[in-house]
Amino acid sequence: MHPIAKAFDRYWRRLKGDREVPRFLDFNINDVPDEALPYMSLVQVENHPRRFRYRLAGTSVVAAYGRDITGLCLDELDTGGKYEAYVHNFNQATDDRIVNRTSDEYELENGRLYRFDGHLYPFEGVRGDISRIIILAIDDWQANH
Repeated sequence: MHPIAKAFDRYWRRLKGDREVPRFLDFNINDVPDEALPYMSLVQVENHPRRFRYRLAGTSVVAAYGRDITGLCLDELDTGGKYEAYVHNFNQATDDRIVNRTSDEYELENGRLYRFDGHLYPFEGVRGDISRIIILAIDDWQANH
């Protein structure tokens, strides 16, 4: 696991404690390891229909896409033709309440090759359902330059 992901993973596990997943109410951006912030996105889980809306996108994610994706849903993003695989990962993190990890690459519409290690961390809402997912998309090029 990438050192940046390890640092965020320790934070998530500390918040989780003995619970299955941490509560989003316990999340504090000021406690997130600084090195993780550029790679972090906050996603709201919407139901009826199920969609995943980006509420915040880190600077590395914005740089990869060449635009701010805040406010957009996963189904509105360029996923290099891999939407079904990604929505499966998001649903798995939401429904199974597990951290989902993947490494992938694809060419974006802007011609840039987006190569990343992805980590989806579920957070519980006030009703006990998974209401938020924090994504770390650690872009190899950005992390090493």
